[in-house]
Amino acid sequence: MRKILLAITFTVFLIFFFINLGWFWDLLSGFVGIITPFLIGFLIAYILNFPYKFLYTKAFGKMGTKHAFLQKLRMPLSLVITYVGTFAIIVALIVVLIPQIINNLSNLVKEFPGYVNSVQEILTVLTAQIAKMNLPFLQEVSADDMVAGVTNFFMGSQDLTKSVLAWLQSFFSNAATGIYNSLMGIVISIYFLVFKEQLCRQVKKLAVAFIPIKYLPKVYEIVDITDTKCGRFLVGDILDAALLGVIFFVVLTVFNFPYAPLIAVLCGVANIIPFFGPFIGAIPSAFILFLIDPWLAVWFLVIVFVIQQIDGNILKPKIIGNQVGLSSFWVLFSVIVGGALFGILGFILGTPIYAVFYSLIAKKARIKIEEKGKIAQEALDFKVLNYAEIAEEQRKIRAEKEQEQKRRLQKLLHLDFDEDDDDDDDDDGEKGASANEKAENFAETLNKH
Repeated sequence: MRKILLAITFTVFLIFFFINLGWFWDLLSGFVGIITPFLIGFLIAYILNFPYKFLYTKAFGKMGTKHAFLQKLRMPLSLVITYVGTFAIIVALIVVLIPQIINNLSNLVKEFPGYVNSVQEILTVLTAQIAKMNLPFLQEVSADDMVAGVTNFFMGSQDLTKSVLAWLQSFFSNAATGIYNSLMGIVISIYFLVFKEQLCRQVKKLAVAFIPIKYLPKVYEIVDITDTKCGRFLVGDILDAALLGVIFFVVLTVFNFPYAPLIAVLCGVANIIPFFGPFIGAIPSAFILFLIDPWLAVWFLVIVFVIQQIDGNILKPKIIGNQVGLSSFWVLFSVIVGGALFGILGFILGTPIYAVFYSLIAKKARIKIEEKGKIAQEALDFKVLNYAEIAEEQRKIRAEKEQEQKRRLQKLLHLDFDEDDDDDDDDDGEKGASANEKAENFAETLNKH
């Protein structure tokens, strides 16, 4: 009766939820807006916890062994160096890159019509040469039509540029809220790092108090896997993207490519997204260079290919390692599904979050296969799979279980007779046989039910 009432209550709640979905979504959005500084602070604290932990345990680990008062300086000293160092790096990047990026964007917008005219001239000559070839599939298409199509495409690109600039204007109009949340997040992150041991202990107390003891190991396992798959992957991916952006900036500057800072930032930031990141960064960058000189775009794609090979085979394995443990197919699947459901955040976090579920399900499947024994292991080997042998072994296993069940039933009913006793009379033999038949019939009845 209790289960029925719970099912009815849950059904009514679902109906009410879907009817008032808009109201729930507004409530959730408002709640997320309130706790956004805490979410930003937690993310900052989680990322900075790695250098902070290194300074606290490694760099200043022996501080205070001779003088006790120095022991109290380990935490504040590690905290100050972590935040000052991070702030210095961010300020240096802003001072060096932001003016160059703004200058690159302004020059790009200014020179864009000239780039379009140059490409149109090249395509006019190219289409004229193609038209002289008298190819069958081009007889109904004139060179003027091709140029007009390309011109419309670039005019659409100009409209796209205007749309992007309008979006940037809207973005900067909401900068006050973002700056407030970021500043509050930095302050809150300091509290997270200072009181992280106390906060973790309080969370553990709540978990032990309200979660059944038999589920605690599984909860701790999920937290540990999430930390490994999501947290460390995210931190490593950000470091890898930053290093890749620096490499792009150095290489493009050495080879005197135009818009090197803009392209380096674009490729570095896009590389945070698994699988599609290199394409997202390379395609618009190559398009910009194509407008200037098509050969620049070709050489840029060669540079991208070489750098991505170095990153995929050397840098990323060293920085991230095999934290995700997914094949290329599942990475592609997680990125597409995560991006479709949650946008840019899904593109970035879809892979590590999916890796958590993948790891838990894989472990559960492995345990189930081990419980089934040899027959399951043989069934996994498709190359030597023999259905007849598997069926025969299953029959033997069932027969052994039935015999074991009969023996237990005979002991329970005190029907365990000694078949080797030559002194038993015929009546005792008939009683034993009758008892065995009853035990077998009873065992068969149990097996059927």
